Amino acid sequence: MIILPFPDPALMPNRKNGHHWGKTNAIKNKAINDAYYITKSSKPINVEKGLQITFYTPTNHRRDNDNLLAAMKPYLDGFAKALGIDDTNFNPLTIKRVDGVGKDNARVEIEGL
Repeated sequence: MIILPFPDPALMPNRKNGHHWGKTNAIKNKAINDAYYITKSSKPINVEKGLQITFYTPTNHRRDNDNLLAAMKPYLDGFAKALGIDDTNFNPLTIKRVDGVGKDNARVEIEGL
């Protein structure tokens, strides 16, 4: 299992509101690098049968799963790079959500199926 920080709110598609890509570029690059180094330093996981991504959200605020997944794109890019595979191999991709775990426990867990 790979445990990543909960995505920065600036990566959520509904938060971008037409802002220039440069506004979130540094945050995106940080997410890619974080996922890369966390994955490299973790026990390898088998992704041949797909991935399960579980979001542990900080609050009970309503979030769409598709927005959470879109915010994960930089993380998935860094994760795939660390594994040396193409992220199109993450098939199927299962999304789960646990709401309201608190700011200190908010995270994303990635597991192979």
